Amino acid sequence: MALGLRDYEVFRGDPAALPKDMAATLSSLVRPPDVLRVAKLGECIIGCYAMHEPTFMDDQVARTFVLAMVMVEPNYQGNGVGRWLVGHAIGVAETKGGRHLAAELAGPAAFFTGLGFQSTAGGFQFDMHPE
Repeated sequence: MALGLRDYEVFRGDPAALPKDMAATLSSLVRPPDVLRVAKLGECIIGCYAMHEPTFMDDQVARTFVLAMVMVEPNYQGNGVGRWLVGHAIGVAETKGGRHLAAELAGPAAFFTGLGFQSTAGGFQFDMHPE
C-alpha cells in the first residue's frame, strides 16, 4: 500500500489505544515517556514514537531528548511513516529547547543515518543547530 504524507496525521497518543505490539513495547520502557505521538490513517494507528525530555535544563547542560521507541505497523512500513515520525520528534524536541535527540535504539543504522543521525556507542544522535 503506497501512502503519501498527507494520507495520515500525527496526534498525541493514548497508551490504552495503541495496537498490541506497540503497547507491549511502550510498557517495557524503564519509565513512561514524556511525549507519545501516534500516526493515524483515518482512525487506525499505523505508527508511534515515545520520547523522554531532559531531566533538567540549564545553559550549562546539553539539552538532550531521548527517542525511546519508534514503531510502524508492518503493513505500512516502507512508506515514510517512520521517517515522518522521527522528523516530528525532532521538531517537538527543538520547540521545547532541545539541542540533541538521542536514539538509544538498536534500529537499522541506515534508517537513522539516512535521517542525519550520527552513530554513537549507545545508538544514534541528531544535533540541532538553532538559528
